[in-house]
Amino acid sequence: MSFPDAVAATRERLIDSVRLRLRADVPIAFCMSGGVDSNSLISIAKRVFGYDVHGFTIANTDSRYEERDTVDAVVRELGIRHTMLPLSADNFLDNLRGLVAHHDAPVYTISYYVHWLLMRKVAECGYKICVSGTGADELFTGYFDHHNAYLAEVSDDIGMHAEALANWRTHIRPVVRNPHLQDADLMVRDRDFRDHIYLGAETFEAALCQPWHEPFEERDFAPSVLRNRMLNELFHESVPVILHEDDLNAMYYSIENRSPFLDRRLFEFTQSIPTRHLVRHGYAKAVLREAMRGIVPDAVIDTRRKVGFNAPLLELLDTADARIVDAVMADGEIFQLVRRDFIEGLLEKNTLPNSESKFLFYFLNTKMFLEEFA
Repeated sequence: MSFPDAVAATRERLIDSVRLRLRADVPIAFCMSGGVDSNSLISIAKRVFGYDVHGFTIANTDSRYEERDTVDAVVRELGIRHTMLPLSADNFLDNLRGLVAHHDAPVYTISYYVHWLLMRKVAECGYKICVSGTGADELFTGYFDHHNAYLAEVSDDIGMHAEALANWRTHIRPVVRNPHLQDADLMVRDRDFRDHIYLGAETFEAALCQPWHEPFEERDFAPSVLRNRMLNELFHESVPVILHEDDLNAMYYSIENRSPFLDRRLFEFTQSIPTRHLVRHGYAKAVLREAMRGIVPDAVIDTRRKVGFNAPLLELLDTADARIVDAVMADGEIFQLVRRDFIEGLLEKNTLPNSESKFLFYFLNTKMFLEEFA
């Protein structure tokens, strides 16, 4: 299969998938970011089918996750309706406790709390159906470790590997924060390396009252290291988790969640695309990007920035408020599991790296879950 063949067939199948998901007796809302995933769906709906699109975006003040400029550019070019929802620390702990009770479990990551806020706004605007871009990263490549896996895939082709390596050094290496993934030869040397997924595990293991460790496990779906990562993400690691949390959040407000990328015909076709086409000129999602060329604004197609749907915990948890800190540190069963001094140390910081922000969010959720259900 040639690259143009892959592009044309992807374009056809994605357009048809969006056509099917636009069938409804009520208006449909769209989750919107500055990335190619959500904007592919929005642009197809608007430009191919003439749909009256209303996009919903979380406004983030953290430069790591802020996409306002790109979103604003797309809104202007497409001429769509748009609602920007700013993050707020108001009632964060009470909201989170209610969400933990609704989920019957700790909420997995802060992304799903933010998604719940977005669903609340969608419901306030009267919508009962919402479309999201779930699955594109796992079908077309979208994570930083996919670049390392791709370099391993093409390592037997001297010319292709040299070109891919040069593009990686120029476009990917400067923006990757995970130290393991800053090594271009990581998966060339060891195709089974996965420690980057549990980055910082030793530090957080030391924060527990009892030593605990869980080795990383991966199913064998394909001999290709890149394909195997993507299929594990699709069937076990990412997509089932996202759908579980997204559906719970959406149904909190009786909203139906639709994911056009998770279409059977589209999935089956993506598995036939030669792996060498998945990354091109240092771009992940190369096939999807070119399939959407002329439909999605170029400002989105040509951006190399990978943001992800995330938020800094300290933007929601006001650690300058003594009452908030007291509530977090209130006695509970959680301190039989997690060292109190470790949490106190996190709360004293003005900024937190992503891994520490995640751990503190896990702590809050588990504390609330134990208080509600233990």
